[in-house]
Amino acid sequence: MQADPAEFKAWPFLERVIVPIAEWWRNKKEARENLDSLDALGPGEFARMANDIGISASDLRELAKHCCDAADLLERRLKSLGLSAEELAQSATAQLRDMERLCTLCESKGRCARDLASDPSDPVWRQYCPNHETLVGLAEGAVRPS
Repeated sequence: MQADPAEFKAWPFLERVIVPIAEWWRNKKEARENLDSLDALGPGEFARMANDIGISASDLRELAKHCCDAADLLERRLKSLGLSAEELAQSATAQLRDMERLCTLCESKGRCARDLASDPSDPVWRQYCPNHETLVGLAEGAVRPS
């Protein structure tokens, strides 16, 4: 159960220090559980699973190191471009899956979050976002849905 962020306004230490540490800990715990689940599979089963979802075994292991909300910035970027993850899940499944993978593995999350918070329409994100070509193509209708 998460507390209401408004409750933390009276306790800045909680909001700025304790809550981020708790989130970090939860994310690390989730990633460890993901890796433990994969490690419980035999090498053949692990390879089959990666093949079934259309990625390499090394990418699957890398993705497992992240928590389930690792691609949340993608959804915010989609909204800023007038796109919907729900609609793309129906019309551009392969592109959405690939963008989620790239977003999860992206090393510019901090910069992306700051840019989205300050000015989502600022095109500076195109310089570092691994999904910029696909996102712009989808927004302009140039990328064909899968």
